[in-house]
Amino acid sequence: MARFDPLLINTFAIGSTHYADQYPGDEQNARIVLTVTPEGGHAIPMILDTGAPWCVLDPELAEAWRLTFKEGYKPTRRLTIRGVEYDGSLVRAVITLQVTHGRDLVVEATIFIPELRPGDAWLSPNFLGLDGFLNRLRFAVDAAENAFYFGSADG
Repeated sequence: MARFDPLLINTFAIGSTHYADQYPGDEQNARIVLTVTPEGGHAIPMILDTGAPWCVLDPELAEAWRLTFKEGYKPTRRLTIRGVEYDGSLVRAVITLQVTHGRDLVVEATIFIPELRPGDAWLSPNFLGLDGFLNRLRFAVDAAENAFYFGSADG
């Protein structure tokens, strides 16, 4: 149990989770890495990125999990990720924040799925972005305990 769980859960937040300091394969950079479950998939690590306009998901994972575009609606965008421009599409999907204490939070997120050229591999991490995800919840970070508190933005 994190130090502020008794104070924040059921007042500010509905739950808390322990976060990792590094993304797998990128141990030299400090990050806030949450474990989440996108609809149709299994639990994966994603970097919390308040500078990312949307969540970004490995296109192979999106395909394996059958994250699809709504019929007649496939908005295309261009996004620069780690200095590389990608064309891609936006989808709406449910992401569940996995809880350590309290209750899970389910959020309908906007996810950017990059389109790779034939032969290219996705080498970047998965990200939880500000617009279309973080702005749909209330959150706080206790860096001393690696605790991430979350609740619905609706209160």
